[in-house]
Amino acid sequence: MDPFSPLHYLQNPIWVFDVDNKKILWANNKSLLLWEATSIEELLSRDLGQDMSAAAAATLSEYQQDFKLDKTIKTWWRFSPKKITKNMLCLFSGIPLNDGRTAMLVEVIADESSLRRDLAFYDCSNLALLFSDDGKFISANDAFSSNYGKHLIDLSEFVGDINIAQQWIDNAKKNNPFKCNRLCWTGQRHYWFDIEAKWLCDSSQLLLQLVNVTKDKEKINKEKYNSEHDFLTGLMNRRGVSAALKASHHHLAHYSLLFLDLDGFKLVNDSYGHAVGDKLLRAVAIRLLNVVKDKGLVARFGGDEFIIQIETRNYISIANFSNQIIDTLNRPFHIKDIGELSISCSIGTSNYPNDANNFDQLVTQADMAMHCAKQRGRNCYYPFLQEMADALYRKMTLRHHLSQALENHDFELYYQPIINLENKQLKGFEALIRWHDESLGQVSPAEFIPLAEETGQIVPLGLWILHNACQQLAYWTQHYKQTFIISINLSRAQLQPNLANTIEQIINQYNVNPSQLALEITESAMLQDYSETKPCLDALAKMGIELYLDDFGTGYSSLSQLHDLPISTVKLDQSFVQGEHTSSKVIIEATKAICEKLNLRIVAEGVETQPQLDYITQCGFDYCQGYFFSKPMPVHELERKYFHKKTANITIPLLA
Repeated sequence: MDPFSPLHYLQNPIWVFDVDNKKILWANNKSLLLWEATSIEELLSRDLGQDMSAAAAATLSEYQQDFKLDKTIKTWWRFSPKKITKNMLCLFSGIPLNDGRTAMLVEVIADESSLRRDLAFYDCSNLALLFSDDGKFISANDAFSSNYGKHLIDLSEFVGDINIAQQWIDNAKKNNPFKCNRLCWTGQRHYWFDIEAKWLCDSSQLLLQLVNVTKDKEKINKEKYNSEHDFLTGLMNRRGVSAALKASHHHLAHYSLLFLDLDGFKLVNDSYGHAVGDKLLRAVAIRLLNVVKDKGLVARFGGDEFIIQIETRNYISIANFSNQIIDTLNRPFHIKDIGELSISCSIGTSNYPNDANNFDQLVTQADMAMHCAKQRGRNCYYPFLQEMADALYRKMTLRHHLSQALENHDFELYYQPIINLENKQLKGFEALIRWHDESLGQVSPAEFIPLAEETGQIVPLGLWILHNACQQLAYWTQHYKQTFIISINLSRAQLQPNLANTIEQIINQYNVNPSQLALEITESAMLQDYSETKPCLDALAKMGIELYLDDFGTGYSSLSQLHDLPISTVKLDQSFVQGEHTSSKVIIEATKAICEKLNLRIVAEGVETQPQLDYITQCGFDYCQGYFFSKPMPVHELERKYFHKKTANITIPLLA
């Protein structure tokens, strides 16, 4: 009885191959055409070992070991019956023989004409190479020889390194089969292969089974290139320059990193559109490449920002090199259909490894320095200094703690008396915010107020001040039967159309007389966006609230607008009161004359000495405040010092 008779019912070509004797033991009729055979008998009589390469024979022997573990192998197989080369996708599995040996059952799943989608793989899989124990090339199977020739000499030539070749042999000898991916030389050119290496103990040979993955690798490399380069300019992008520098840090000499930002680029985009902006960026990239050449790397970091890396040995000084770039970009750019465009740039620099030893930190440092260059007038360069990082860390810490303080209401209002110079009586108090943080200690308003304005936190902070100051004013007015004014500082961000309504709700909530409330606003805040600010100021003044012009003389007052503002009082900045130069006195007297003509009252800030008090009194100032009378104090201290009696008139004692 035919032990293989059940296989007759399969529709695909199928046969049983005796691996040991290199003969077909059984085949179905479907196999005849594939084998170019005239009959089953003729096919079974063939000695297939005559034309089989040693590499192919070794591969089949290895397959037998897999069959013992009940493994099935699906692979493309190349063979040449009667010198006609055929590529078939086959399924190999083990089948027991009556004598106890294991043969190989071969089922053809498809050929190259019927399985086009797998055709790309037939010439890159089922490749085999055989090497001796000293690395000499012995054999390649037909699939390898047909595609890559027969030019190999030894394993070291194939892998490109004699040490790696010996390491492969040693590892395999220790019965440690391994897999790897490597660019290898076939004797004609390099290809990428996935490699599985096995040591054949019986023959003391190294068998490599290969899959050509060059197309996949080239695709990956192309994708990698695209991911690391800027499509618009062709320069490396942020990821690309980072990868290039990180990969070469172990051998690079000292270098400088330049962070470059174009000045005025937004104006170009807004004026001419993004298409023109793109042309300008490409032109900038070309100029930067011409300056740097082979001395370093140029990358587009994003938007209108560029990164330049240049080794220290390639320039005389970083100042000279930065100025060379600035001069290069200062020359007009000719843009087709537009004409000439002019821009400038600001540059920050950091140094490897003196400032930092990793790319990301160097970029951060150079970026800090670039912003310092912006602050110093643009079109210049500035080097990184450690205090920049310290300041930034302090700023980040403050911002975080400020957010927490807003949630927890960790602020306190201090009050500084404002004195009527005519009778030395109390006119009122200026409310001043103070912040004591558990970990940071006492934080100066000069530090956290600008930060709050920058982050937008000044609006909720200002609202908190208004509520607490009005509540305090209501308490003092009721408890001490004293009528005076409390002045509160407002930020430009608070001067919104709904501010008057908000303040009206607050004074109604605490039953405060609007005439007892004054709002201090700097001249720069009042005059910035004047047409938008003035309606808000007019609405506040109409409610009966006094408006003070704060820090007069330090901004950019326009006298033509000053007389049109609904202000009642001007506060002269303390820098003039405390100034010892003649010019300070000239400004004091001129300010008094202007206010007198405009029918404005005037307050001198920062009075600290008797001569200062005497002089502003002589000049006819209406009010003053300063350490000569009192420092800002918390509520409990101020009440103990000034409100110990319920009296209609409180005389302010001097600190001296």
